[in-house]
Amino acid sequence: MRTKLAAQEGSVVNDQKIRRLAGGFGVGGFVAFLAALPLYFVGVGPGVPLEQTARFSEFVARTGTFVIIRTTLADSLIMVGLLVFLAGFRHLICQARPGYEWVASLLFGVGLVVIALELVADGLEAGAALDTVVRADPTIVRGLMEASFPMYGAIGLIMAALMLATAGYATLGTDVLHKWTGWFAYGAALANLLVAPSILGGTNITGFYTASGYAPFVGQALMLLWFLVASVSMIVKRPPPPAEIGTPAAEANSTGKP
Repeated sequence: MRTKLAAQEGSVVNDQKIRRLAGGFGVGGFVAFLAALPLYFVGVGPGVPLEQTARFSEFVARTGTFVIIRTTLADSLIMVGLLVFLAGFRHLICQARPGYEWVASLLFGVGLVVIALELVADGLEAGAALDTVVRADPTIVRGLMEASFPMYGAIGLIMAALMLATAGYATLGTDVLHKWTGWFAYGAALANLLVAPSILGGTNITGFYTASGYAPFVGQALMLLWFLVASVSMIVKRPPPPAEIGTPAAEANSTGKP
């Protein structure tokens, strides 16, 4: 009995370490986003319309360094934070309710897809900026930029909506995070779905409900805001003390029963 209790206490301590580590990476990723926030409006911002291909290429050439910093450095750090957070989240879900392992796997798998889409889109924009270093080809610059829009937009938003909805379901079902963060995840998922059809609105960068307008950015920002609140919740929320482990309620959770 003592051995079992010691193992349970060790599991709780390990989970607390995972909470601090994964939550810390999540907060760090959001801090990287805040630090790079001004760069999101440089290079593909409202400086020059995308349709004016030659002028747009010149504009990207002038702001290429900022584009490369955002896409290759800042966004990569953000995605590292999200990846570690999701890995920790998956572990805690499985520990809390083994019956939710399929939910945890779905959450982590979709999260990997979201991260991959973001990094591919970043790579396309970084390639456009690099093309301007030596005698830019305006058509290539515009083409690479436009190719990133569906990944940042409709495709990425729909995948993000699935990830957020899964996170909300897991949160409410396992109580791993504060329940209000689960409802926030549901709201952010709905917002991402509503924004996804903006891909049909054209490529007007200064527009709102367009493929590269402000609406898709709002959807992405809501995902990152959930990322922050969920990370903070992961750090501050405490699991049940060892004395509660082994109670009927805890045993019911371990079998996946309500």
